[in-house]
Amino acid sequence: MKPNTSHIKQIKVVSNTHWDREFRHTFEKTRRRLLTMMDVTVDILEKDPEYASFTMDGHTIMIDDYLEMRPERRALIEKLIKARRLIIGPYYTLPEEFSVGQEPLVRNLLWGRRTVEKYGGKVGTVAYTPSSWGQTGQMPQILSDFGQKYMMFYRGISHDETDAEWIWEAPDGTRITASRFAIFCRYNWYYQVHRAVTADAVFEKNYDWDAHDEVPVRIADGMAGEDLTFDLQAPELKYDKVKLKQAIFDMIEREGRHFTTPVFLAMHGHDISAAHPLESQIIKDAKELLEGEYCIEHTDLEGFWDAVEKHLDHEKMTVLKGERRSYLKEGMWTFLFPGTISARTYLKQKDFSATARLVYYAEPLASMASSLGMEYPKSYLDRGWSHLLSNHTHDANGGCAPDAVCEEIASRYAKASDIGDIVIEDAMCHIAKNISPEGQPQGAMQLIVFNSLPFERDVIAPIDLEVPARHKAKAARLVSTSNTEVARQPISVEKSSLFVDSIWEVPRIVDSNRIKFYAKLSKLPALGYRAYMIVPESQALRTRGTIVANDTTLENEFIRASVNPNGTVDLVCKKTGKNYSHLNYLTSQGECGNAWKHVAPVFDRKYNSLGVRASVFVKESGPLVGSIGVTYDFEVPADYGDGKGRSEVLTKIPVAIDYRLRQGAERLEVTVRLNNTAKDHWLRANFPCDIKTEQSTSDTHFDVIHRPIALPDSTGWVEEAFGTHPLQTFVSLDDKKDCFALLPQGLFEYEVLEDDAHTLSLTFLRACRIKLAVSEEKLTELPDTGIQCPGEQTFRYSIFAGAGDWSQNALLSQAADANHPIRAIMTSRGHGNLPLETSLFALDNTVLHVSAVKQAEDGKGLIIRIFNPCETTQQASLTFRRNIQFASRCRMDEGLLHPLDTVGGTLSLSIEPKKIYTARVQLKLD
Repeated sequence: MKPNTSHIKQIKVVSNTHWDREFRHTFEKTRRRLLTMMDVTVDILEKDPEYASFTMDGHTIMIDDYLEMRPERRALIEKLIKARRLIIGPYYTLPEEFSVGQEPLVRNLLWGRRTVEKYGGKVGTVAYTPSSWGQTGQMPQILSDFGQKYMMFYRGISHDETDAEWIWEAPDGTRITASRFAIFCRYNWYYQVHRAVTADAVFEKNYDWDAHDEVPVRIADGMAGEDLTFDLQAPELKYDKVKLKQAIFDMIEREGRHFTTPVFLAMHGHDISAAHPLESQIIKDAKELLEGEYCIEHTDLEGFWDAVEKHLDHEKMTVLKGERRSYLKEGMWTFLFPGTISARTYLKQKDFSATARLVYYAEPLASMASSLGMEYPKSYLDRGWSHLLSNHTHDANGGCAPDAVCEEIASRYAKASDIGDIVIEDAMCHIAKNISPEGQPQGAMQLIVFNSLPFERDVIAPIDLEVPARHKAKAARLVSTSNTEVARQPISVEKSSLFVDSIWEVPRIVDSNRIKFYAKLSKLPALGYRAYMIVPESQALRTRGTIVANDTTLENEFIRASVNPNGTVDLVCKKTGKNYSHLNYLTSQGECGNAWKHVAPVFDRKYNSLGVRASVFVKESGPLVGSIGVTYDFEVPADYGDGKGRSEVLTKIPVAIDYRLRQGAERLEVTVRLNNTAKDHWLRANFPCDIKTEQSTSDTHFDVIHRPIALPDSTGWVEEAFGTHPLQTFVSLDDKKDCFALLPQGLFEYEVLEDDAHTLSLTFLRACRIKLAVSEEKLTELPDTGIQCPGEQTFRYSIFAGAGDWSQNALLSQAADANHPIRAIMTSRGHGNLPLETSLFALDNTVLHVSAVKQAEDGKGLIIRIFNPCETTQQASLTFRRNIQFASRCRMDEGLLHPLDTVGGTLSLSIEPKKIYTARVQLKLD
C-alpha cells in the first residue's frame, strides 16, 4: 500500500447499478422497479450527451426483462449499446458460483455474449462481478477464453493480501489482471461524494419525514405482506456544490493508498440505483474545482483500465493463484459470507438435478441421436438453459431471498428439468424408432439401455418392464450378442395395465404384467446404447446367494458394511483392511445467523445421534443388490429460544436411512429421508475417518483442489474464519495409503473437524431465519419459514473407501457413475437401419472429466470439453464410431485456435496440467 495519496492524479468516475433481478421482491415486482430505473437511465443517456455511460452491473438478462415490457424502446437501447453508453455483459446473470455447476459458468458467458450481440453490441474486456461469495479458481482461464483481460471483484480477497491492482493466476498458469477495489469497493464515489453533495450525508441514512416534500407511499391495508417500504413518488433533486471539493479530497484520503497507479477508480452506484440527472453536472463542476490537482473523467471500466494499463508494471504486481475464498482480515464490507452454500439446500439439489439433466443427459444423448439422423433440438435446449441460467442470480441461487422468490426459483428449476427430460426422451425415442428390425419377429420386445457418460460401464440397474398380459410372464430375460449372460435379481411382479397413446387414436389400454428386477449389464458402450431382446418367462425368477451377510451387514468383493444399533455404519475396505467406525451419525447445533453466514447461539448445545436406539432391518437381499434400512427419532431443540441458548423444548426429527450395496461396487449408497421439525439449527452427517492428513481434497469447477484442515487464528480479524468449504461432486481424505470419500448429490458444503478422528461433516441443511441487512443500519427479519427447510427432506450420497488418493481411484468418474445412472426404454422392433449397439465416442482416461458434449453454437460440429484436474500432463484418446472429417482446438467461447491431427476416428490428446481443453469435431457421414 502506498504511504500516502500524493501519487493519485486521475479520477475515473464510473456510473453503474447493482441490479438484483429478484431478491427482496419477486421477479415481477422487481421488474416493475427495473422499468422505472431503466426509463430514467435511458432518458438521461438520450437527452444528456455529457453523461458518458452507464454500466449495467456486468450482466445482460435485465435488458431482455426490460424490453419484454418496453419493446418500443428496443431501437434506442440498441443505439446506446452500440455507442457503448449503455454497458452490458459479459455475463448473462451473476451467479453465486459455488452453488452452481461448472458448465453453467461457461454457458453464462456464452449467453452473455449472445445477448450483447443480439442488441448490436460487442462484449468488452472487463469481467466485473459485484457478486458471488468467493471466486472459483479457474475463472482466469475461463474468462481468458472469452477474451476478457480484466476481472473485478471484492469478496474472497482480503486487503492484507494485495493492493487494489494485482494478478490472478488460474491453476493452469493463465493470468488475468484484477482489481479488488478499495475500502468502499463498488460504492466509493456514491457514498463519499454523491451522497455528500446530494443528501448531506455519507453513512447516515435516517429519513426525516418533516424535512422533505417527496410523497412517500406505503401500502397500509395489511394486504401486501411484510417488509413493505415507503416508495418516494417525487424524490427531491438536491445538490450542494460547496461540499463537492472537500468530499472528493476526503474520498481520495480514505482510499487513495490502495491504488498502485496514479489512476483512482470512483464507482458511482448502489443496489437498485438509477442514473442520476445531476451526475454529469456534478462531474463537470468537479473538473473545474479540481483543475490542476486531479484530472476527472466520466468513463466506463474499459476507460479505467486503459488508463491504468499505462502505469502497471506486471512483473512487480502481486500474484495470487487459484481459488479466492479468503476471510476478511482487513477491510470493510467485503466479507466472504461463506454460508450461502448451505442455505436452502433443497434449491441446490434442484439446481444439481436440472444441470445434470441438461449437461450429462440431454446434450450428450441429443448429440448422439443427431449423429444418427435426428435434428439437434437447439430451441428446446436453449429454453432449458434459459430457465436454469435465469435462476443463477446470486441472491436467488444463494438461497438468500424470501419464500415467494424461492418458490419462483423452484418452479424454474422444475421447468429446466422437464425440458431436459423432453430432450432425453426424444433422443431415446428417435433411436428406438430407427433401430433395424432385421432378424426380429413382429411383436418382438426390446430394452434399449443408454449410457450418457463417455466411458464404458458395468452397471447393476433397476429395470421396470410392462410385458403384455398374453405372455403370462412372471419374469423376463435380457439377451444381447454383446452381453450374453445378464444376471438378474427380482424386485416385484404384479398385474398392471397402461395407456397406449397415439396421435391418430384415443388412448388405448394394454393389459400387462409389470416386472421389476435388477440386471447386471456389462461393458455398456461409452456415450452409446445397446438393445437387449426381452424374452418373457412363465416361471418366477429365483436367485441364489446374497450380499446380505447377516441381519445387519452387507458385503461384496470390496466392502463390508455393518449397521450399528444407533443407525451408524462400520465400513471395512478390503483393499487396505482399514476399518471405519460409526460413520453417518447426525449432529444438530444452534443457528442464529442468516443465509449468508452461520452464527452460533452464545450458549450453544450440540446434539448427536450416537445415543439413539434405531430399528434396523433388511430391505433387499440378493446376489446383485442388498440394502439395510434404519429408522429412529433424533431429538433436538425446537428452535433457538431466546437467541442466547437453544430452546429447552425438544422436538423429534424422524429419520429413515437406506444403506445399499451392489455387487462389484467400491461405494456404499446412502439415502437419508427425514422430516425436519426443528428450526434454527445446522444439521450435518458425520464421518470419523481417522486418516492422518493435513488437507482435504475436493472437486471444484474444472479442477480438483486441496485445502488445509487447520483453521487460521482469526482473532482480531474483521471476519471470523470457518472450516466449511464448497465441493461439487466429491470430497476425500487420504494419507496415500487409505482414501475415504463422500460423493453427494447437490450437497455442496463440507468441513473436516480438527478432532482426533478428523471427522468429515457433510451439511444437510442450515435452518435459519430471513434477516435482511439491505442496509447495515437496519436488520429486517421476515416471518418466512421456507429457509428453515421444514418438512420432508431427502439426501443422497455414496461412501467410498479405497487405497491411494483421489486420482488413483478416479473419483471424478466414480462420482459421475454414481450420480448419473443409465437410462433405458422398452420398445418393439424398430423401423430403420440403426445398429443394435453403438457409441458416439469413448474417452480412455478416466482421471480426466468430460464436462460438455453438445452441438457447436453455430451448428457446425460437436463441442467436447474435457478438463485435466491433475498436476501432470495427461494423455488420452477420443475414439469415435465414425471417421473424423475435421477437428480443431478451440476456446470455451468456441472460437477456433488450431487444427488437430486425427487418424481415422481417433483424436489423440495431450492435456496440460489443470487445463480446460475444448475441441470442435466434425464427423464424416456414413
